[in-house]
Amino acid sequence: MIMASFFKNIYEFMETVPDRLYPFACEIEGRLVRGRRSYMQALDRAVEMYGPHHFGYKLIVYRTAFHFLGSVFFIVCAALISQKLLGSEMALYVLLGAAIIALFVQEFYSHPKRYGQSRQKGILDWLTWVIPMMVYISFHTF
Repeated sequence: MIMASFFKNIYEFMETVPDRLYPFACEIEGRLVRGRRSYMQALDRAVEMYGPHHFGYKLIVYRTAFHFLGSVFFIVCAALISQKLLGSEMALYVLLGAAIIALFVQEFYSHPKRYGQSRQKGILDWLTWVIPMMVYISFHTF
């Protein structure tokens, strides 16, 4: 039970990194704020302007950039783990394959259920994660 809580906390931490690092300031109650409060304000404004599950191009580009960086970070970690800890090149493909499956479950089952995420956003998020992995695999195998 402790390990499940530990991994859940890590997942929630990683999921909210873009919210906490949101660099654009906005005014809330007469004060300029950044980070999570500013992100939540921008999200509320986008939903108000575009409707539920539509965030506008600025927030989509911002979130997609973090998905891409997360993918690159995961590829680097998977390569290091497979080579340094497991000593197997095949382990890299297993780790990336498992990640692709986990991302599929996250983007098409978990996030729609938890956040009401649209299928279109799920496809964009999944592709943003998977395309860098597939590019890495295609260049790494030749």
